[in-house]
Amino acid sequence: MKANAHLRDEELLENTRAYDSHLEACPACRERRHVQQRVRQGMKLLPRETAPSRAALAMLQVAMSGSERRTRIVHTRGFRMLVVACAAAASVWVWWWKERRPHMPFKAPLVEELALDHLHYERKIDAAEVRGDPPIIANWFAAKLGFRPHLGRIEAASVEGAKSCRIAGKWTALVWFERAGHWLSLFTMPEHVVDARGCAAAQGVRVCAVADPRGGARVLVGDLPPEEMLRLVEESLQ
Repeated sequence: MKANAHLRDEELLENTRAYDSHLEACPACRERRHVQQRVRQGMKLLPRETAPSRAALAMLQVAMSGSERRTRIVHTRGFRMLVVACAAAASVWVWWWKERRPHMPFKAPLVEELALDHLHYERKIDAAEVRGDPPIIANWFAAKLGFRPHLGRIEAASVEGAKSCRIAGKWTALVWFERAGHWLSLFTMPEHVVDARGCAAAQGVRVCAVADPRGGARVLVGDLPPEEMLRLVEESLQ
């Protein structure tokens, strides 16, 4: 162990001599060493850190406790305000969604049945039981089904034919229109089956319905935009 310590001392001495020789020949390193020495001396002159008194610690603890209570109060109030804001935003979103979404006019099975009936007879003119102007078709339904549906003219649409069909187990008047290359099926249903004015999608087409002020319901099926479909089905009631 003594031999190893002696060797380390010798190496340290050699390194110190080499360092001193370098300093004598290098002005930059001498300046750097001088700055380091001044820093060390300045640090020695700084006052030493003293431990705070018990009274100071007690005052600091009281101050921190009060700050924590105030922070908790602020956080609680902020959380409550956030909850209220989120609830209000959710209410607005639900209202907007209900107003903007297409309303389901009646139950889903009936929507599917109307859509399938429309697709089954689409452009099958030979399936028509009567053809002609709306008054002729209305008179035919009066004799065939016992009720005379009012058929107002639909803008830019031609009447292609009509037939009776069973929807939801009830005989229904079905009239076909063509408008700008679009095939439309208009169902005049004798019973009130419509819960709300609106449209629903089924089988790749739209089923739009309104209540008939004369009784029953009026349903238009096709592939036009919902608002246009609703406007046309209301035109058929005028």
